[in-house]
Amino acid sequence: MAPYTRRQALLLCGAAAVLSACAADERPQPPPTTAPLPGRLFADTAAGLAVADLAGGTVRATYPGTVAEPRWARLYQLRDGQLRTYQAGNGTLIDELPTSALQIKAVSAGLAALGPPPGPRTRTTITVAGAGRQRTLHLDGNLEPEAFSTDGSAMYVLDRLPPQAPDRYRVRVYDLDNGTMGALLTRDKRQIPPGREEEMHGQSRQAVLDPGQNILYTLYTHQDAHLHTRDLAAGKDLSPGVHAFVHVLHLDQRWAYCLDLPAPFGLGPPEAHALAVDGTRLYVFDASTGRVVSASTQDLTITRSGLLAKLLSPAPASSPLRNPDAGGPGEAFAVAGGGRLFMAAGNRLLAADGATLAPQAAWDLPGQTRGLAYLEGELLAGAGEQVLRLEPGTGARLGAMTIPGLRALRHAERTAG
Repeated sequence: MAPYTRRQALLLCGAAAVLSACAADERPQPPPTTAPLPGRLFADTAAGLAVADLAGGTVRATYPGTVAEPRWARLYQLRDGQLRTYQAGNGTLIDELPTSALQIKAVSAGLAALGPPPGPRTRTTITVAGAGRQRTLHLDGNLEPEAFSTDGSAMYVLDRLPPQAPDRYRVRVYDLDNGTMGALLTRDKRQIPPGREEEMHGQSRQAVLDPGQNILYTLYTHQDAHLHTRDLAAGKDLSPGVHAFVHVLHLDQRWAYCLDLPAPFGLGPPEAHALAVDGTRLYVFDASTGRVVSASTQDLTITRSGLLAKLLSPAPASSPLRNPDAGGPGEAFAVAGGGRLFMAAGNRLLAADGATLAPQAAWDLPGQTRGLAYLEGELLAGAGEQVLRLEPGTGARLGAMTIPGLRALRHAERTAG
């Protein structure tokens, strides 16, 4: 669920390096060669979730059919009729339970929810496993578990409507202690009246957890018919012309809020949009238009907007109208860190000031973008099957490693030497 968010890198101008800069005239001198600092990188690959040793530049282990919990402390693997729980740091097997469930739906540091694949149904069987035991829930509705509260007392679900032919859904909360399903609270902790729960018609693009606040941010692109809870309460659409928003869910306080994004967000392909969180700021970038906004995570209002380079075509990847000169196929990625925002799509990487959103640099990557991660003064950029280590202040290449079948960088962290 939360994959995913925060990091950044910057400048490079030398054509002698693998990246070619086009935002500054000086050619930065490459920094002295230094050995990589100890660290771990988690990445999605064709073979499963890979764990790589950054200091050694090698893949240490690969886990097929595995989902990481949002804080990256544990890994859950569903394989051969067994749910296995591993310590993410060293791969130690913590727990193993037999199960007939087909998919991992939601995970936390202590719990995993398993269930059937998506499809029409009026009743859903969900297995909740943790602490060496499991229990089975038979719940009315077409439900998809999405997340857990930190204390494990609440499970958040997507309730798909109508259950036999769903075309929309709402987020609800199931109390695991008393066995009741209910509506979320509003941001000011008020109960939502019956019939006023928000029903989402759009597509979930990306979810990022802020572990400091225990808030899950999910980026949605949606249809014009979408109405927020505040619109339903007012009896009219208070934000016409909005095509995308960020759903803000406080996992411990059980409230939700939707932060609307201005047009043209949501008009381009969903995969062209990227979300990043860095402390007090939330960022959304649309690679099909070059538009970027930042919002305060404290009062949930948009504070700045900017226009950067367009990295992807506004036409869907499958459309014959796609303009190849506007960018290659693929998805957009963003990460914030060190006071900067980094965005990538196709084979291009952009850097902007994290406070003002002013463009600072742009570089070519030696392959299709496969994600970004920021790690204490280093920017990691996936390009093809390579992971490039970049110096954030200059964009100079510090090193590289190969991860076969790389699909997306997910998380990076420092480790003891």
